[in-house]
Amino acid sequence: MHYDNPNRLSGVIDSSGVTFYYIDTPREHDSGILIVGQAVHHTMIIPPKARDYTIYSFCPTDCTALFPQDGIRVFANLLHTHLLGVSLTVHHLRATDQCRSGSGIEELKPIDSNPLYDFNFQEGVHINEVVIRPGDTIMLTCTYNSENRNTVTLGGESTHEEMCLSFLNYYPRIGMTDCYSLPSSQSFTQFLSRHYNQSKIDSFNGNPSRSNINKIFNNITWTHEETEVLENSLSTGSQYSFCYGPSVAYTDTRQDVPSIGCPYEAPPVMLECPDSVGPTTNPTTDPTTDPTSGAVSLITLSVTVLLFAMIAMILI
Repeated sequence: MHYDNPNRLSGVIDSSGVTFYYIDTPREHDSGILIVGQAVHHTMIIPPKARDYTIYSFCPTDCTALFPQDGIRVFANLLHTHLLGVSLTVHHLRATDQCRSGSGIEELKPIDSNPLYDFNFQEGVHINEVVIRPGDTIMLTCTYNSENRNTVTLGGESTHEEMCLSFLNYYPRIGMTDCYSLPSSQSFTQFLSRHYNQSKIDSFNGNPSRSNINKIFNNITWTHEETEVLENSLSTGSQYSFCYGPSVAYTDTRQDVPSIGCPYEAPPVMLECPDSVGPTTNPTTDPTTDPTSGAVSLITLSVTVLLFAMIAMILI
């Protein structure tokens, strides 16, 4: 829980709290929280004046390979960005022989998604249990709107900096608590080569400090095209990914952002039509025994609407 009093008001009282419930018999499983997403670091860069800029991060197979043989079961989640975040999705990826295209990676139903994210209305939500197996990939995409910013926004702890995180609640609890990724400095090369010579690019690769990143990226004239080039460069480039926890040794790897061969396709929504749209005008017809009464009522309604439309056209 965070508190902020930017106007330094006095006498402000908060009554928030936490209630703990105890039981005599322990549950069958202990639950845990696994944080996935982009590591909180200043190499997370969001251009200014961007309407929908997306960042890609993932928990790699090298880390999920450490999961129990039966996997972990995610039952709740909290999505988190700061002020610029507008949409987040936790993608569930799995290698399969059934996916013949691309890299052979299939996207399963998203673990969680919020296309209308609002920083002021964050909450943990319960979801239908999802089993994440050893060797699966958890990918988090965060989309931002920075149209009200005149300079680049970097990753960081401050509310006016940014984050891209998902807090997965799961069971049974394992020793891993964090699983992140960050773009490698080389993944910026394609974009930076449009604006700087190799010497400047080398200085960035050798010193990706906050001050140097601000200097380099704020000297760029940002257009929609430049924003797209940066996003494409980072979404297809290599990332440094890593995981750790109280009983999990620090594990790291460097690999490209997973390429989805078979994207998830949501099943079509089937709407059921009612048997009737209202009571029939024929008092001799019992809608509970006459199967045609609903159809007759629907036809009557259609004719009535058509007549009103014709009258309206004549009056106009």
